[in-house]
Amino acid sequence: MTTALSAAATVSGADPAVGTAAVVAPYEGSGPCPRAFARHGWRTVAVLPEHRLRPPAYRNAAPPAGYGGTVVHRGLRQTVKALRALEVSAVVAGGTGGIELAERIAWQLGLPGPDPASSSLRYDRGAQAARLARLGIPAPRGIRTACPAEAAAWARSYPAAGYLLAPAAAGTPVDEVECADVGRLDTAWPALWHAAARHSGSPHLVLTELPGRRRYTVGTVTCPGPDGGPEHVVTGLRADPPAGPRAPSGPAAQALARYTVRVLDALGVVRGPATVRLAYDDTAGRGPLLVCALAAPLMTRTDDRPDACTTI
Repeated sequence: MTTALSAAATVSGADPAVGTAAVVAPYEGSGPCPRAFARHGWRTVAVLPEHRLRPPAYRNAAPPAGYGGTVVHRGLRQTVKALRALEVSAVVAGGTGGIELAERIAWQLGLPGPDPASSSLRYDRGAQAARLARLGIPAPRGIRTACPAEAAAWARSYPAAGYLLAPAAAGTPVDEVECADVGRLDTAWPALWHAAARHSGSPHLVLTELPGRRRYTVGTVTCPGPDGGPEHVVTGLRADPPAGPRAPSGPAAQALARYTVRVLDALGVVRGPATVRLAYDDTAGRGPLLVCALAAPLMTRTDDRPDACTTI
């Protein structure tokens, strides 16, 4: 979706031809991130929280390969000092587990970025839904909780055609589950609860009314516009099953783009890459609805095609 080059350039505000980027908590191994940066002349440093600070699933993971160096994070002051010595000019989260720390590090290094006090808006489904509701932006109704009884009580209070149960932390490698009723919710809860806690470190799940059946993923990069405010750029738009194999076009694509801009602004995304998952519910004129958003890069072959980006 989003490109490593765009992430580095927009987060640092520096010349994208050279620099050192810190990739925070790349728990899933090397991935394409170091290679994507290297193609454009950037050096990468992995910032790895020490074992006790990692989610359980990653405590014994092997160090990622392909990075020019590794900084073990034991405390913010020491990590910032080490990265400053390495002349780091961009900080990117390697995934969900790195967003809060990446924003705190960037803030301490004096690099442009969002206020780390609101980091949960960039990855937590529950925080995102609450924020959109406060601003009057359409979003599925739901509840964020670690208690199955609370979730079941909410579902009984808000009857719907179906429900979606997912980890609160977007991007967690745990499949969301569709629940037709409270009975299915009771069955699905234990396994999803344990998997979410193991991979994200948080046992909180989010239960929402089932959004539209048409699902889309929008990749974006945000950078300062001519007026100094954030300018959001689409780097990819795809239809997810069961929406079909083709990305939307025409009025549907325009509606998704306009809604994406509203979501990014509401969630405080001011620089760097983000991935936004949307549902499209055209019943009663509801239009696009946020499933979740993640302020971290997801690399694809479009890394080599920055010309494919479109301003929205």
